[in-house]
Amino acid sequence: MSKPLLISIPQSNVGRSVQMLMEEKSVAYDFQVARPHSDEVNAIHPLGKVPVFRHGELTLCESEAMARYIDKVFDGPKFFPEDPAVCAKVDQWVSLHNTTFDISMIRQYALGYILPKMAGEEPNRAQIDGALPLMKKHLAVLNDALANGHLVGDSLTYADLAVFPTLNYLPGFPESAEMLKDCPNITAFLEAMNGRDSAKKTVVQR
Repeated sequence: MSKPLLISIPQSNVGRSVQMLMEEKSVAYDFQVARPHSDEVNAIHPLGKVPVFRHGELTLCESEAMARYIDKVFDGPKFFPEDPAVCAKVDQWVSLHNTTFDISMIRQYALGYILPKMAGEEPNRAQIDGALPLMKKHLAVLNDALANGHLVGDSLTYADLAVFPTLNYLPGFPESAEMLKDCPNITAFLEAMNGRDSAKKTVVQR
């Protein structure tokens, strides 16, 4: 069967999670750069969002759907564990990331810096400042959860891969970098994750 194809932009945090999963499982894959709402993306995602995914005749949108498919189809360690209770915990943290942490940390906070910079404008202070109280609360939750180095159990799961690219943006911005000084478990997690080959092979150029 043909290699899977991930269509995204390198800066996508959720796209990077899927890439890292394939790297961790030693899956040979292709990566195609395409922006949101491009023809390639619109052909798969009804809302034009990245990443999107092709494997043979199969097309998928939404990163968790891609991750679950990859974990089931390809050999290598399981990142959604077979044990139902443990897998439910992974699902819990992936859902919290996708519906909550990603919103406060990336969509509301980081993009308040990134999008204006791309347009040659000043940061959106109202958007950034509005995200800070919720982001601080969410970082405290994750810092507590990462006390033993992983979100679920004592080994790497897709829960870790889901949150890592999002958290890894935060040292690059002033308010979040300051917040991370009070989050030693997150800091240790980022250091450990950035040392993995899957992170090194998917580094985001800023």
